[in-house]
Amino acid sequence: MLPMGNVIAISSQKGGVGKTTTAINLATSLAIFEQTVLIIDLDPQGSVGISFHLDEYNVKFGLYEVIVKNLPLAHTILNSGLDYLDLVPANIHSEEQEIELYGKALKLDLLKTIIAPVKNGYDFIIVDCPPNLGSMTLNGLVAADAVIIPVVSEYYSMKALGKFLNTLKNISKKYNPHLKIAGILVTMFDKRIKKHKEIVEYLRTTFRELVFDTVIPRNSKVAEAPSFGKPVLLHSIKSEGAISYLKLAEEIMKKKIENKL
Repeated sequence: MLPMGNVIAISSQKGGVGKTTTAINLATSLAIFEQTVLIIDLDPQGSVGISFHLDEYNVKFGLYEVIVKNLPLAHTILNSGLDYLDLVPANIHSEEQEIELYGKALKLDLLKTIIAPVKNGYDFIIVDCPPNLGSMTLNGLVAADAVIIPVVSEYYSMKALGKFLNTLKNISKKYNPHLKIAGILVTMFDKRIKKHKEIVEYLRTTFRELVFDTVIPRNSKVAEAPSFGKPVLLHSIKSEGAISYLKLAEEIMKKKIENKL
């Protein structure tokens, strides 16, 4: 029997690389394949809830109560409206609450402890980390079995990738020796741009099997889906972007079967 509860952090120290988009659409894709999934939003911006038509001001219990008030995670889990997919939304309403959140998260194994009681209830737990290396992101990486690193085909993203890989090595040595890299995921790829193709070739040559076969294209349906309060899979399942995330989910499930997560 395959192990339950693979915790996958979606993380990058650079913003604007499709991190939250990937977390939302990978989780949805896995659910479409009838994998039980929980997505946890560690980013105070609360984009995960917005993508499922949840207003953080109407969320009674969420990330804030879990981290700051010690409420059990199980009490904050909401159904996404999609079979097999649950979520824990961020519900940070002020700078004071955000400071409290990051302060509590200085205990870097806090999230790991919080997830433990529900971990075996899901095939996958997807953790959407903030676009920085603060205490919330570190909690996500310490709690994770594996990390997906989204990158875009441009110079600054490549530079940030190198730094982030070094950070992961340090986290693995100090806090989470079992952390694996599930893969480097190229996002917002435009096959018409020569430089994009050159960077993908460089990544595949340099990092080999660490780079996912799936590439997420720059796609208007992916970009507009959040404004409808939906993942792209529920907005336009036949679009190129939606199909790419389904392929990514298939890769992830294969890695799980091969015990590479």
